[in-house]
Amino acid sequence: MRKKSIKKKIFALSVGRSDYDRYFPILSELKKNLGIDLYLILSSAHYAKQFGKTINFIDKKFKILKPKKKLTNFSDNSLNQTKSFSNDLIFLTRCIEVHRPDLLIVLGDRYEMLLGPIAAMPFNLPVVHFYGGAVTEGVTDELVRHAITKMSHYHFVLLETYKKRLIQLGEEKWRIKKVGMHEIKFLKSIKKIDIRQLSQEIGIDLKKPYLLVTFHPVTLERKKIRLQMRSMIKAIKKTKLNAVITYPNADLDHTEIIKMLRKSLANNTKYKIIKNCGSKYYTNLMRNCLMMVGNSSSGIVEAASFKIPAINIGTRQDGKFKPKNVIDTKSSWNDIYKNILRAKNKNFLNKIKKIKNPYESTLPVKRLIANILNLKRNDKLLRKKFINF
Repeated sequence: MRKKSIKKKIFALSVGRSDYDRYFPILSELKKNLGIDLYLILSSAHYAKQFGKTINFIDKKFKILKPKKKLTNFSDNSLNQTKSFSNDLIFLTRCIEVHRPDLLIVLGDRYEMLLGPIAAMPFNLPVVHFYGGAVTEGVTDELVRHAITKMSHYHFVLLETYKKRLIQLGEEKWRIKKVGMHEIKFLKSIKKIDIRQLSQEIGIDLKKPYLLVTFHPVTLERKKIRLQMRSMIKAIKKTKLNAVITYPNADLDHTEIIKMLRKSLANNTKYKIIKNCGSKYYTNLMRNCLMMVGNSSSGIVEAASFKIPAINIGTRQDGKFKPKNVIDTKSSWNDIYKNILRAKNKNFLNKIKKIKNPYESTLPVKRLIANILNLKRNDKLLRKKFINF
């Protein structure tokens, strides 16, 4: 009698809306694979009301391990964020203790993503890290990303440059694979929504030219947050264009950003502020917008695939590879305003019409999953060596 094959049990950690969106095509393929038993672990931010309870946006097909007790409310100060981190860490550790997964997958560079490798370490649980090797000099994500790299056992990176950077960090070459961003092809495949219907569902007239705006806290410039926000808001108003503004991420000082947005741009027919619109709406907002404005990585990574200009404000994304659709600008309102005008210029728009996005995936997602399945929880994988560069 043939022995029944044992499924590989995999945990995937998500700490916010942005990593879940980038995870989605990979998680979907993992879920479909008959050789994999997939579980999602969500951090406190997914349960927070101030971000629209993003747990409600998680596809129902995924198995989510939920805490028996409500997680501590996510608050915008250092002490409470540390408390939330501690509670999340205990919860994840208990999940590993009870379910004994074969592999843990983490993605990106948010502070809370450190939960994964920290919890995995006492169990000698292999960690797979997506999208290391980038550089973002303006935020503490820079520290987190490279720390996760050193605590992980296998790496999927976006660009060849990022692969070289991991080698500089002493990682063995066989542990690193360049794969690109699979989320981009998924976003391009999302069904187009008629602009009239989209206007009705979003609650603002999108037939008129509009900006798609996202501004996250610059964690190494916390004292400048009010000045930066005032400058961006003034520049947006100066353009006289409509704008759809999405909420910032859960970094410290997100409350200040939300307050200023609501004070200056709410209750106005020209502007719409959205907590969380999900991939379907966000993709269609990207397709139809005049340009993206702010400091989100989506302007750097995804926008080029939609031939959209991206006005990148300030230092948050310094060091990251930027396609030709990205226009860097200082944080003063005058610089932001001038560069918005530059991005509207026909010459600039013609230059980016045929742009190829270097971040798009180069490896079919099924081959990526096969690569994960081939990882063996053995001494070779767990015993890391530091290779001198």
